[in-house]
Amino acid sequence: MQKGNFTITLIQLMFVVVFLLLGSATGLWITGQGAGLVTGLLTLFSSNSTAIYQAYDNGFNRESYPDIEWEALLPENEKALIGRQATEPSTSSENPLHEQVFQSIQRTFDSNYQQALVSTNTVSALNNTPVSLNGFIVPVEANAEREITAFFVVPYFGACIHYPPPPPNQIVFINLGSVGLSGIDIQQAYTFSGVLTTGLYEDPQGTSAYILDAVHIAKYDGKNAQGSFHLEGALAN
Repeated sequence: MQKGNFTITLIQLMFVVVFLLLGSATGLWITGQGAGLVTGLLTLFSSNSTAIYQAYDNGFNRESYPDIEWEALLPENEKALIGRQATEPSTSSENPLHEQVFQSIQRTFDSNYQQALVSTNTVSALNNTPVSLNGFIVPVEANAEREITAFFVVPYFGACIHYPPPPPNQIVFINLGSVGLSGIDIQQAYTFSGVLTTGLYEDPQGTSAYILDAVHIAKYDGKNAQGSFHLEGALAN
């Protein structure tokens, strides 16, 4: 009998709580604060749990930052050159070793290709453009707590560390100022969203021809990137 009374009391209490919440929401709506409440709840339940950085407290609209590929950062003439060199059959490991060596020698004497490897040429149409780009982090600066405050974003794992740096127009620089990132895995791919601008940043590890004013950084949640988002990176790995 007592158990039944307890159950009834609990149900009654739940109805009271729901009634109070509905009353509060109605009051906020009447006073014009309801929209903000709904927006806050939507932001709370739709937030990306994989985010490691967010510039604003009022949420992040992913659709405002369209995805671009690394090839989009290359001028058309360099895109065609690097793409052709990276996909020529003679670069395949299935070919005899002497053919691979001969191809490497040819590329060494290809002045256009060598210039493309150090090119700072950018795509002017991308200047001041909101974008999202997938890549890997190469730390450049850290604070006293060993949190990363500035870094390069590169199209393949190991760039600037285990392998020579990519061309400057295939490196993006991000400076978070006083904000530091901890627990970064340099082997993990991330998605970087923000406003892209053209501009050089030089560091002993490499030079970037693009700068991103980041507003959101999250772990890459797509299919396995296999350590690379670019043909040249695939060859390096």
